[in-house]
Amino acid sequence: MAANTTFFPPADPNVRLRAMFYALTPQETYAEHFQDMPDVAYISRPFFFLWVLLDLLMLLAIGEKKDARLHHVFINFTVGHITEAGGRFVSKGLELTAYLWIYHHHRLSSQPFDSVSTYVLCLIGVDLCTYWWHRMTHENSVLWAAHQLHHSCEDLNPSVAARISLSMLAFKWVFYLPLAFLGLPPTVYVIHSQMNFYYGALGHSRVWPKMQKILPGLGHIIEFFFVTPSHHRVHHASNKYCIDKNYGSLLIIWDRMFGTFEEEREGEELVYGVIDQKEATHIIGLQLDPWWTLWDRFSAAKTPGDKLRTLMYGPGWSSGQPRLGNPEDIPDVRGRQKHPFEAPVWFSLYLLLHCSLVVAGITDMATRMRAVGRGLGLVHFLYVVLAGTSLGGLLSSHRGSLRFEPVRLLLSLPLCLLLPVFASRSLATCLALTNAASLLLWPLVRTQALKMADKKEGRKTE
Repeated sequence: MAANTTFFPPADPNVRLRAMFYALTPQETYAEHFQDMPDVAYISRPFFFLWVLLDLLMLLAIGEKKDARLHHVFINFTVGHITEAGGRFVSKGLELTAYLWIYHHHRLSSQPFDSVSTYVLCLIGVDLCTYWWHRMTHENSVLWAAHQLHHSCEDLNPSVAARISLSMLAFKWVFYLPLAFLGLPPTVYVIHSQMNFYYGALGHSRVWPKMQKILPGLGHIIEFFFVTPSHHRVHHASNKYCIDKNYGSLLIIWDRMFGTFEEEREGEELVYGVIDQKEATHIIGLQLDPWWTLWDRFSAAKTPGDKLRTLMYGPGWSSGQPRLGNPEDIPDVRGRQKHPFEAPVWFSLYLLLHCSLVVAGITDMATRMRAVGRGLGLVHFLYVVLAGTSLGGLLSSHRGSLRFEPVRLLLSLPLCLLLPVFASRSLATCLALTNAASLLLWPLVRTQALKMADKKEGRKTE
């Protein structure tokens, strides 16, 4: 089997772009071994960044500046890349272990990796499993604690697709094990999982109207079978009629079949975020807060039965209610105002620069993990967690987190100079110089962060 460049030549943007739209031919996905497998998540990433930029520019063009807030965009990407770092640098595919074991020892049939029928079966199978995984994350409190981060953004644009919790790595893989029993080759499963993710990511958009407005006649057919931005807007909104609807990623027919479909109502403005929306800007706090909330609910339960139901039932459940809670208790969020982020331009640029450097470092390291080993990967992961804590403190005006930023800047210097954080020595040197200069600016940054914290606390006491 040839190397993966046979399938995805780096110079072929057409193939790389089509990978993002789930538009690869079966032949372009054939791979017998993991070393021959195209990394769809990596090759499509530049086009995904461009798609996010296009969506933001379209928001500005139609006068929706309030939904094109850049600080949330780089929060989303930083959160997502920290999760990717956990998957690539620490677990290194451990979530595939059970799939591989079942496939090699207990599969009920053997599907060829180079077959059109396998391609179709995997497309349908991955999407159906994704539907049930997604639905269960809304109907089980433990899974919701791992998924809530994705819904906690008050804006909706494609960058929200990257807003994935690190804790989800511990759960999601379970829902795809039936495909191993069916004998779907692991390489084919991984490729389709990545394409399924990217197609679902495209639906995170406020800009695109219903398909029938773009393609009269044909648009109705598309929206009957496939997930569109209109469908996914409903899923992300907290309006009463939108709660727990439209779980599909590629195909919307699962929602139609299983009773969770809801059409977007054009006369009602959608409000994004979760029902009990809080300020959601601390990069690490976003990962932990849902678990603290679940712990508080668990601790408050009076009986062992209620404690168990707190974990197993939906996040809206309370004692004496149905499994998913009482729909009448859902508040009306229409007209809810977004949490403001008020900072000087230079402060925002500081945050953007350093979040971008963290993301660039993770992306660079992800391409070299087979060569550098898990030890350096773990060191890099611990650094990005520290970066998320320090930069998250600046973004959220969290006084307790401010002390971490100078520590991060200091630690980054030996990491850049002594360890291959970047493949390119010139990039590592550039990062070291940037962080050294930022250390000199720290008194000014700290003063501004404290002013923002004072203002934030003043708003809370009003």
